Amino acid sequence: MKEKIIYFLKEAREGYVSGEEISRRYAVSRAAIWKYIQELRGDGFDIIAVPHLGYKLVASPDKLLPTEIQYGLKTQYLGKKIIYENMVNSTMDVAFRLGMEGAVQGTLVCAEGQTNGKGRLGRTWSSPKWKGVYMSIVLRPSLALTQVTQLTLLAAVAVCEAIQRVSGVAARIKWPNDILVMNRKLAGILTELSAETDQVRFVVIGIGINVNTPLRLLPLTATSLKEETQRKISRVELVQEILCLLEQWYERLQKEGFDGVVQRWKELSSTLGRRIRVVDPSGDVEGEAIDLDGMGGLLIRNDTGLVISKTAGDVIDE
Repeated sequence: MKEKIIYFLKEAREGYVSGEEISRRYAVSRAAIWKYIQELRGDGFDIIAVPHLGYKLVASPDKLLPTEIQYGLKTQYLGKKIIYENMVNSTMDVAFRLGMEGAVQGTLVCAEGQTNGKGRLGRTWSSPKWKGVYMSIVLRPSLALTQVTQLTLLAAVAVCEAIQRVSGVAARIKWPNDILVMNRKLAGILTELSAETDQVRFVVIGIGINVNTPLRLLPLTATSLKEETQRKISRVELVQEILCLLEQWYERLQKEGFDGVVQRWKELSSTLGRRIRVVDPSGDVEGEAIDLDGMGGLLIRNDTGLVISKTAGDVIDE
């Protein structure tokens, strides 16, 4: 009911809505409406009440509430089911459990903060409360196991484009999953999957973005959108844009293949054309990053002219 009431107030943002109107619309008592209004105020919605006029929504909180994300969201399935948490160990853990329990494709898990946000290779992601975007999405793609890495690159493209549209910041992608601004880390993407033999059951894409995070709460090599723009960025708007773009690219991947993703990834890449070293337990490779292969692996030409493909590892500029 709270969701219905807040949508009603949003639609009438320029004016007041009487308790009688709400009562008539949803067939609930005036006393129940007052109770729901109090709960919405507790959630952070600034709602004023004026005798003989009714209720008016003055401002919404910058919280990743399902009502906020879904209001005006133009997706077919991403974000239609949202699990919202105030604080979790990791949104990846929650989303993976939901995937195992049969969560529908597009289920979104978002949290205001994480106590142990996940990064690649067992690292943690700094997740101060109410400052960043911490979200994980359950997908059920028709892809072979060898193609799942394509989703990491696809998500990086969607996140990069969403950041540009919402904040104006021209972020770039460092292979395979980091989003950078002037070599400082702004966002990261993590992909985990469940599979049987060669059949993918589901994939969870985790996205962490430093949005309004002060630098004192971040590693020295990181930055945030607020730091780059010197203004507060709407986390809700950013999540909505990510969901829209991610769905568009995901649909394109399944209908047209990987080529379009690769082309756009190359345009946004901060890695290609540079001399790098890829650090990987299977063996380090040093040389020039020249291209991506058909599966999303990074192609590196070493000093002998041999081209080597790496599907995992940390990229270090030489």
